[in-house]
Amino acid sequence: MSEPAVREFFAIEPYGRDGVPDTARPGTLREVFWVWFAANLAITAVVIGAVVASYGLAWWQSLIALSGLFSYLLIGYFSIPGCRTGRPTMVLSAASFGELGNVFPSLLSWLNLVGWETVVLVIASYALEAALGAAFGIAPSPAALVGSLAVVTVLAFSVAFLGHRAIVRVQTLFSYVFGALTLVEVAFWLPHVRWATLVATHPGPWLTGVLPAFSIVVAVSGLSWVNTASDYSRYLPAQTSGRRLTWLTTWASVIPAFFLTAFGVLLASGLPGLATSANPVGLLESALPAWLSVPYLITAVGGMVTGDIMDVYSSGLSLLAARVKLPRARTVFVDAVISIAASLYILLVAHSFVGTFEAFLTLLAGALAPWAAIFLLDLARGRLGQPAVPRCRWPALVAWLIGLLAAVAFTSSGVFSGPLAQGIFSGSSLGLILSFALSLGLYPLLERLWPDRAPSGARVSSSAP
Repeated sequence: MSEPAVREFFAIEPYGRDGVPDTARPGTLREVFWVWFAANLAITAVVIGAVVASYGLAWWQSLIALSGLFSYLLIGYFSIPGCRTGRPTMVLSAASFGELGNVFPSLLSWLNLVGWETVVLVIASYALEAALGAAFGIAPSPAALVGSLAVVTVLAFSVAFLGHRAIVRVQTLFSYVFGALTLVEVAFWLPHVRWATLVATHPGPWLTGVLPAFSIVVAVSGLSWVNTASDYSRYLPAQTSGRRLTWLTTWASVIPAFFLTAFGVLLASGLPGLATSANPVGLLESALPAWLSVPYLITAVGGMVTGDIMDVYSSGLSLLAARVKLPRARTVFVDAVISIAASLYILLVAHSFVGTFEAFLTLLAGALAPWAAIFLLDLARGRLGQPAVPRCRWPALVAWLIGLLAAVAFTSSGVFSGPLAQGIFSGSSLGLILSFALSLGLYPLLERLWPDRAPSGARVSSSAP
């Protein structure tokens, strides 16, 4: 790396909730591709594939369920206003909810991202501790865990602190390195696939099998990233083709995610406990030759760090959208204090708490689906941009809250099960899809009751030039 390139890498991104000016947008579609490719390289996607297969589906039914990965089209489409305005996703959301009204979904977006970045820190710390043990014979201990946490934290938070340019460089590098290592590991997992078992599996139920499996795939793919899409497209020139951006972002996410989840479907035939294992990372390691343990564990850590970098960066932008007045880089310190404290508690005190915490975050994800429905409708209608909006837009807030309540009512998790989380809604993510549809239908109806009194201001077309 040349000296100017080094200086550029370590330069701290100055832009937060304000739009990136046209003169400071050197980004390319290729950079956006590698950002999203790296974000979907996590080995945990193999476990999601095993979960799909656990519904008792034939292999071809599992592939139909995996079509839920095309929910990443939302990420691609939601990236368009980022390159048109230079603003982050949750800041753009104020056009729908109003400047004050947008505080509520922005705070929940921030809390959700901080929660998941904590979970990833914990899992990655365990994986790195195991890698240190395999490579150097370091026995598992609290000190080894704390040291592993420190390494993972520095990797994720330092890149997010530097900002967009550093993220692009690191995600591109990680895409090549960990993508290649993943291919090697898959080659050694392949003998564990029981092809005869796959072929002999009879088709499973559609209503209670394929549909819930499809909903889970949607929830862990496109819906899990909807609040971050424009964060990584706002450095593209404003005249970038919206159609090309949409499809490139979609395929960048779908290609690695489909490869890993589809392989998880296959691997479940030979490792039937993969979907329910308390330590799926360890189970996958046990299916590899001993000499490959260290590269595998490093790959697992690296794949998780790529997602965590984006969680940290976007959570800071969500915090700014909630009208917290801090420079963007300092929001990383807020996240670091919370995430490190929570991770230390889980690693050293309440070892089993991570499962409960994940269940809580699953429940919290109910805020994202109805928000995405409202954002989608306003983007399609050209509302998003830099408009003069009311302090609160009640149609959006009420439609979002009703959708949120519906998601909670139909969602079952380890900490709470909604009164309507019965039948096909139990153990699936169908409640999120239902809440999305509900808010999408209610929002335009409620707008007739509360018409805007403020001028709509500048608009951003969602059409692809």
